[in-house]
Amino acid sequence: AKFKYIIIVSLTLLLWRCAQVAPLTGGLRDNQPPKLLNAIPQNISLNFNAKFIELTFDEYVQVKDIANQLVITPQLKNLPEVEVKGKKVIIQLSNTELLPNTTYRFFFGNSIQDMHEGNILSNFEYVFSTGNKIDSLMIKGKVINSMNLKSESDITVALYNINESDSVVWKQKPLYFTKSDGNGFFTLNYLPVGDFKAFAYSDKNKNLKYDGGEETVGFLNRVVNTTIDSSLTFLLFKERPTKYFIKKAFSPYYGLAKVIYNAEQDNTVQAFNASQNNKLCFENGINDTCLIYYHEIFDTLKLVINHKDRAVVDTVKINLITEEKFNRLKQENKLLTDVELRPLINGMMPYYEAASLKFNTAMDFSSIDKAKISIMKKQDTVITKLSPQFKGENCDRLIISEKLVEDANYDIIIKAGAIKTKFGTLNDSVKISFRTSLPDDYASLNLKLLFPDKSDYVIQLMNDKQELIRELYYQQSISSSAEQVFTFKNLLPGNYFVKLIRDENKNKMWDTGNLIQKIQPETVYL
Repeated sequence: AKFKYIIIVSLTLLLWRCAQVAPLTGGLRDNQPPKLLNAIPQNISLNFNAKFIELTFDEYVQVKDIANQLVITPQLKNLPEVEVKGKKVIIQLSNTELLPNTTYRFFFGNSIQDMHEGNILSNFEYVFSTGNKIDSLMIKGKVINSMNLKSESDITVALYNINESDSVVWKQKPLYFTKSDGNGFFTLNYLPVGDFKAFAYSDKNKNLKYDGGEETVGFLNRVVNTTIDSSLTFLLFKERPTKYFIKKAFSPYYGLAKVIYNAEQDNTVQAFNASQNNKLCFENGINDTCLIYYHEIFDTLKLVINHKDRAVVDTVKINLITEEKFNRLKQENKLLTDVELRPLINGMMPYYEAASLKFNTAMDFSSIDKAKISIMKKQDTVITKLSPQFKGENCDRLIISEKLVEDANYDIIIKAGAIKTKFGTLNDSVKISFRTSLPDDYASLNLKLLFPDKSDYVIQLMNDKQELIRELYYQQSISSSAEQVFTFKNLLPGNYFVKLIRDENKNKMWDTGNLIQKIQPETVYL
């Protein structure tokens, strides 16, 4: 019995040792996409009448995001079902009606991948014809943003029946379409002979229609003929809204109200009650936000907003604090006034600019106590007390008339009670310190431009962050030379580029297009 016990224990230990798990080593990671081994019916088939398509690959596959990746042209009334069985992708066509003598293209995008590593079979397509020939015409092109001339990716480029109106892009799905790639290029393959209307649009909701709003669009002012046109360029633009509405109207703190629209527009604002206009101060202009400073108005502020380009008047009601709460905040000194110095650039005040103080509420500049405002200048080791003049601008900005000198330190000291708000509170004491720049901090740019034709132009100098730095307006008259030189002074070191806008309607700004009116966006040159 003792001998049996020893044998059993030994065998158990031996089996346990054999069963230990060790990591597998060796073998390269698969980085190859699936390969098509066979297609039933064959790719590029003629006289097609099959009820399904069977694609067999060299490894197990999966299909990802097929609803968005699979593009079928011309469009089918009923989309086919796509299923995966091991190494096969099967497209069911039994419920799909195919047109006679028509070439169909099934473009799978990046949907077909291998099962284990997810390697993508990019841009795989299956083509067949229900007739005795394959349509073989092709159109290539590019989609460009009309405002900055950058390439636009993932844009739908679509062809429609020539007999349809331009509104077809809103109402119907296209006959043929494709998507622009990461560089803005597109290719429409397997097209028949014929004339078409062509559009490009950012199909954000993926319904194969242009819906306006946030979607952009581009169109051609002519018919596209597939036997003549081999290359097209679309200039994409965002239309001005057909409907304007107020997104938000509120008062973030007592003294300021904001009305925010869904798009930029040229507004003027008035009080609904005309007797309150002297208690309001506005920043009108082309913007999507109206800023309204108010004082001595409580509970509710009712405004009338007129729009320069529209025969529509909006009224808006904004809830304010009660007079009782206002008096309590005023007594507790919680109606604080903030101020900032402008225009600081990279923490430095340009020596050639006039300094100004920007307040966060409406100020009563008629009652400034100048004895409580002083400016100290320190240059080298000399400290000088200045006696500047002040000029109120609008109701929230105080311009300092003192001419700044280069390479100097300044302190603006505003003692408590120097300036009063429109609603009677006084400022707290504040000290603002800054340094002025040197002429050597800047450079000048002499720009030689050759104008393409006699027109009006907006010349914009942009930095590498696409920010507008300077802007000029130039009228190229009949007698003017096509070549002109412009000088931009006091530029900080950096990279700049020039945008030239052909101002066709002479409003000194870039204007977008209009699809129904067949107005292209104003031309931009970079």
